[in-house]
Amino acid sequence: MESQELETWVAGERKKVLEYLTTQGVERPNVGDWPAFEVAPCFAIWAVESKKAPGRIGWWAFSGDCPTDYVSEDGKCHPRNALKILLGQWLSYIPHMKKGKHPPGTTFGSARDLAQLGELLEKRAALLSKWLADDSLWAG
Repeated sequence: MESQELETWVAGERKKVLEYLTTQGVERPNVGDWPAFEVAPCFAIWAVESKKAPGRIGWWAFSGDCPTDYVSEDGKCHPRNALKILLGQWLSYIPHMKKGKHPPGTTFGSARDLAQLGELLEKRAALLSKWLADDSLWAG
């Protein structure tokens, strides 16, 4: 990916994350200017500033060719750990979705699409699990 293409992709993904967090009730989210981790143009992990402790990370947001989502920072303050948390959540959702049911406490669009969405989420989770396990992606 050329430099300008990468910058355009990053700007679009950041905008997507800002809009998503706002719809989730996060007022004026402060998202990093650049992803904390990215595999462009497929996936990005973004640091989001804490509301309770300004200057610190409060959440991690995820965007790209996957559902836009976020998780709370758990004190380990690393995007790789945030991805592990996200994958744990997603993997718990998949059995419900594949049965056409919403996971407890979560809503994913229309119930008629849940089984198909569950299959797509399972494919994305499998790819992200490989990336999570690949030490070479996280070096540096």
